[in-house]
Amino acid sequence: PMPARSPCARSAVRRSAVRRQRSFDVQPSENMTPRSLFALLALSSTDACTMYGVSRTASADGSTMVSHSDDGAGDSDSRLSYVPPARHKAGSMRDIYPTIDEYPKFIGDAFGKTFLPLPGQALTKPIGQIPQVEATHGYYLNGYAIQNDCELSFGESTASAVFRADAVGTPNGTALLAIEELSHLAAERVCTAREAVQLMGDLAVQYGFFGPDGGAGEMLVVGDPDEVFVFHILSDPTARSAIWAAQRVPEGEVMVAANHFVIREVDLDDADRFLGSPHMHRVALQHGLWDGRGKLDFTAAFSLGEYGNKYYSGRRMWDGFRRFAPSVALPPAYNSTDPWSGLKESRPYPFSVPPDAPLALTDLLAAHRSHYEGTSFDMTRGVAAGPFGSPDRYAVPGTPGDTKRGAWERSVAIYRAAFAWIAQAGGSADRGRKQDSAVVDRDSAAASGAVALQKLLPDPPPEETGALRRGDRGDGCGCRSKIWFGPADPATTVFVPLSVCAGPPPEQYTRGGPGKVDRESAYWAHRYTQNLAQVRYSAMIVDIRAHSLEWEEQGAALALQIGALQCGGGAPGQGQAASPPPDALQRLRGDSAPSLRRQIERHAAAVLASTWALTDDLVGKYADGGEAAPRAGFERRQAVAVSNLGYSSEWLAAAGFDSGPARIEGHIAAEATPGWLERQQLLGRTEPAVAAVALPAPSLRGADTEAQRQDAARAPQTLRVVAVLAFAAAVVAAAAVAAAVRRVAASTRAVLPLADSAEYQQVA
Repeated sequence: PMPARSPCARSAVRRSAVRRQRSFDVQPSENMTPRSLFALLALSSTDACTMYGVSRTASADGSTMVSHSDDGAGDSDSRLSYVPPARHKAGSMRDIYPTIDEYPKFIGDAFGKTFLPLPGQALTKPIGQIPQVEATHGYYLNGYAIQNDCELSFGESTASAVFRADAVGTPNGTALLAIEELSHLAAERVCTAREAVQLMGDLAVQYGFFGPDGGAGEMLVVGDPDEVFVFHILSDPTARSAIWAAQRVPEGEVMVAANHFVIREVDLDDADRFLGSPHMHRVALQHGLWDGRGKLDFTAAFSLGEYGNKYYSGRRMWDGFRRFAPSVALPPAYNSTDPWSGLKESRPYPFSVPPDAPLALTDLLAAHRSHYEGTSFDMTRGVAAGPFGSPDRYAVPGTPGDTKRGAWERSVAIYRAAFAWIAQAGGSADRGRKQDSAVVDRDSAAASGAVALQKLLPDPPPEETGALRRGDRGDGCGCRSKIWFGPADPATTVFVPLSVCAGPPPEQYTRGGPGKVDRESAYWAHRYTQNLAQVRYSAMIVDIRAHSLEWEEQGAALALQIGALQCGGGAPGQGQAASPPPDALQRLRGDSAPSLRRQIERHAAAVLASTWALTDDLVGKYADGGEAAPRAGFERRQAVAVSNLGYSSEWLAAAGFDSGPARIEGHIAAEATPGWLERQQLLGRTEPAVAAVALPAPSLRGADTEAQRQDAARAPQTLRVVAVLAFAAAVVAAAAVAAAVRRVAASTRAVLPLADSAEYQQVA
């Protein structure tokens, strides 16, 4: 049996139907070294995710931003769901569910309507329970929690780790909690990033943590309107507890992580910057992972290095830092004893850096769309990019062509992504409008005051609202927070703004499974676009990016309205939620202004329709190796001119085009038209090709009389006269036909009124 997998660490091997709760059939022994464990892990962990975390004072609008790309595989479950806030009976228990990342990842009602069972589907069974709290917040989730109604936000990335454990219910399974359920519990119970990392760590220590593939560790970036924390966790040697650490991203800085631990020296005495399990030092000493001198380096002690190949993580980290802080000039390469150990040993990249300029949403969007364009690692260049500059490199390990050597560069954006998101929390409304005014008009509905708007709103049904006021702030609820969500490959998707306070996400983002195109699914619309782009990527991506920009600019106008709304309500106590207040996103009284929720739904529907239309436009424009464009002067007839785009000279050279069959230049069969030979002779031209293949003039040799010689000399002139007369006869015949057409048209005007039109007369 194979282990449960995170979409950020998934095997290329197809999994069988029995894949709910699994473990390796090879159990670790006391003499199994971390390196041999890593080799086992690397065989099954081939996919991965990237995350960024931006502190409040490093952003252009004063919001915190955390992001995540879910780089799973073709069987990923990309559906979004909404868990509404709820109250629970005293003494009730909360079911804990296994980690399932392929479609369907969950079947039941515990995580919203998206995952309700279809006919014939069996419900996902819990693997255990923990005590429930009195009240829980509403939140969005896919596999991991994304953001809750009090602006607590999450991003995720898997990392290798030295200790492993299996889930309860599997052979030898002893651990109850995986990273997915830990994030869900935090989103349900708390509002601050600091509370979230402490809660997740405490629960994992108490109930046990198991990572994907039976051995991987996990990372989360967790943000609220005030702070951003990076959270690391792995199983402990007993397989019944956990080791964890969390570090706060300093004010004015941004962090980057890509499938490799990034927390270094841990100082638990500095409670403002660090949190963690107190027994980590003892475990590291007992297992020879630390010599006890100085502060414990968490990554050096507990990481097993990079997945897959050297630079698998490091290249993405370098790319993020070089984008956000180019002045730091960090190196793209680093030394290592083994291919997997370079980041551990060389420490080429810091935990975080101050950006050269405050970061806007567009900076993170660009980072998630990166294939290292414009650098020496540009994946749109070279033979591997094919004739049309595609940055996508399909997986090789395990395929028939696998040579067991070599690897592709691992880009940030990747063809197999299920989705990506950027979650914003907090921020100044004025600064937010200033940031978005670059792409939208400031005179939007966001100008209306939140207090005045609140007075117009009715009380909604409690199951459809998720707005809960933060207990430690007096500045409103999470309605101003935003999730920018993009299904499929970030490079070809459209990111749309969503709000937890609007309740369930638009239907287009709650559907779409693998293996069958769904025209009502946003995931399939964007996945279809990405696959279609392979036909001629270098040309099509220009149209695709223009399409994304157009709709993301319209989304920015909608985001201004989300950011302007604030809600009231009672304050939740520690670890629990307040009763839901009136929902600021319900329909306004009267029909003069639709609710923001309806605007979000309309925007989502428009993006879906426009994306499918884009795919048709791309086929029409770039069919058969050409590019179609409107023909000037023929707009009324909708005529187009098609130009052959061919191939680049660089690719033709790499493909050995010049070594192909010899091209025939100047051959009469290729260049001649009727009368071509005669015209050349009249003009007195002597063409090499003509001399080689033209028919000879009538021969004068052997003529017995002067008359015969004169007749032979006049033969070409006679042929020309005959040709002219034939052409004149053809013109006369065409005129006769045109006259006949006009007579027929005149006699049938009652039936064909079109005959009076200028266009018809012109054709006639």
